[in-house]
Amino acid sequence: MPRLRSLALVFACVLSLSLYAGFATAQGEYSVLGLSAAPDAYLGEAEVDFDSDFELYVILAGPGAVEPLPWDFSAVDWAVLQSCCGGSPAYMVESDLISASLVHEGDPILGVRTSAPDCLPTDIIHIATLTFTWIYQPTGPFFMGAAAMSSVEICGEDPQFLSGCSVRITPLGITPAESRSWGGVKNLYR
Repeated sequence: MPRLRSLALVFACVLSLSLYAGFATAQGEYSVLGLSAAPDAYLGEAEVDFDSDFELYVILAGPGAVEPLPWDFSAVDWAVLQSCCGGSPAYMVESDLISASLVHEGDPILGVRTSAPDCLPTDIIHIATLTFTWIYQPTGPFFMGAAAMSSVEICGEDPQFLSGCSVRITPLGITPAESRSWGGVKNLYR
């Protein structure tokens, strides 16, 4: 009897994954939730002064982060990814989640549930403004991003998956490390 239950559980998991995968392939192009250097359009690069706080924007946009949203927004769960591939030299110190047409519950680092009490038809939705400060001097450009933690709920339609987008931050006013030969580096520790 336990083996029959195990087989039934495996069958149920495979069936649900098949249905979920079928839904994903039927969606077509993905709309985007991510960070931008501009609040009203996707701008994937920002030059910022080192030692000065800077702002980035969480946006929800249509396919490619440049097209208008093809549906009316209802709700989504999202979070800020501090950096790609390692510790970030910048840390979020303030978030402005106030909006007349959106309701936010949570924290951008741990996760936020953003919803529209009434269906929100718009081209690009500016979800939040985030302020970052420097923790340490970076050695060069780095990436920061935000991503959906769930599919987006759409008014009157099936939920849809979202893609993400990041911003390449180029710090200005940093002093690059001196170039040394391997012998020079070894001499530092003798």
